[in-house]
Amino acid sequence: MLLKNASIWYQEQIHHGHVVVNEVTGLIERISLSKTFGISSEDSVIDLKGKLIIPSLVDIHCHLRDFEESHKETYETGALAAAAGGFTTIFDMPNKINPINSSKSLKKVVEKADLIQSCEIIPYILLNRDTEASLISNHPYAKAYLGKTTGNYITDVSDVAIFLTQSSGVIAVHCEDNNRINSNLKKFHPTLENHGKIRDSQTELLAIENLLEATEDIVTKGKLHIAHVTLLKSINILHSKAISFEVTPHHLFLNNGDLSQLGVKGKMNPPLRSKLEQKKMLEAFLQNQIPLIGTDHAPHTIQEKEDLELAGVPGLETCLPLLLDHCKPLDVRKLNIIIQVLAINPRALMNLSEKGIIAANEPANLTVIDRKKIKVVRGEDLKTKCKWSPWEGYELQGWPVLTIRKGKVTYSEL
Repeated sequence: MLLKNASIWYQEQIHHGHVVVNEVTGLIERISLSKTFGISSEDSVIDLKGKLIIPSLVDIHCHLRDFEESHKETYETGALAAAAGGFTTIFDMPNKINPINSSKSLKKVVEKADLIQSCEIIPYILLNRDTEASLISNHPYAKAYLGKTTGNYITDVSDVAIFLTQSSGVIAVHCEDNNRINSNLKKFHPTLENHGKIRDSQTELLAIENLLEATEDIVTKGKLHIAHVTLLKSINILHSKAISFEVTPHHLFLNNGDLSQLGVKGKMNPPLRSKLEQKKMLEAFLQNQIPLIGTDHAPHTIQEKEDLELAGVPGLETCLPLLLDHCKPLDVRKLNIIIQVLAINPRALMNLSEKGIIAANEPANLTVIDRKKIKVVRGEDLKTKCKWSPWEGYELQGWPVLTIRKGKVTYSEL
């Protein structure tokens, strides 16, 4: 396959050229930065007409539901949504109705994930007191919940410390202090209006403080990662300790002032913060102070959102367009930041074999962006099964139009 007349992100610069993909090996065969490029007659050719090729994206934070919650999302629909968003690898969270904390439950999700071709799906295990001991040392990805959220699972910080000493894998931690949540529930009735008061900023800071205290004096084999950070103060603390973390698109591009329009569509855990805090987070992103973006794609049916006020929003298909639109005009510095947080750093954190670069003999996992494409977000157009978005009606410039995984096209709008 020849991707010709492309703009190519190559060695942290944008060049005009052509990329040859070997569809048999799934590798990038060669890159040419010349104006012309000869091909044999049997090669398939895609004329990109100047569209931009970047490394494909990796999302380390998804809730793909399925099984007992297949009415919300299935591995099939979630993988299609991922491919449409430019992702070729996504990590599925374990807080399902039947949690992924045993060999039997893990085998079930792995077998289903292995059937999916449009996107690689890698599961986390749930870390709590019921987790099968062998999984802690044998499965490289775990999730801990210091505050109850969807599924009502809870992890003690001591169990996180044990994982870090016994496993060379990655543990992602949901940092909301459960004791403070319970204390706030005694003060505030659990309504949408009080959601941000019940899960206030201090719930995040306390959880991070307790986690750092429990893990600072141990010799660790594994990597500690903090999920969906919402505060600049948290960012500064984690940078000072050299600890990995992520920020979600909804905490970058929405704030609690949007709740008057969004209603329950703006409910998530942790909740949206103030407009000032959102501004600080965006500034941190543009200053390259945020190492990873995780979508926290968490679909529910719109009926469930309205009737049960469940927390979580879909985000796989809007993540990259939101970043591209905010960064317009897209210069190399801003593009490099986007690629770092969505392609390079996630692969490095999760110890994936590929590097997230475009080079000969690297896996042909590629995303093609049309930087000029302007499209309005419409829930009915999304691949996700829930068919709604908190960004409904947003006009965004810059969209993925082609996704290639292992040399095969998994999504195309060309």
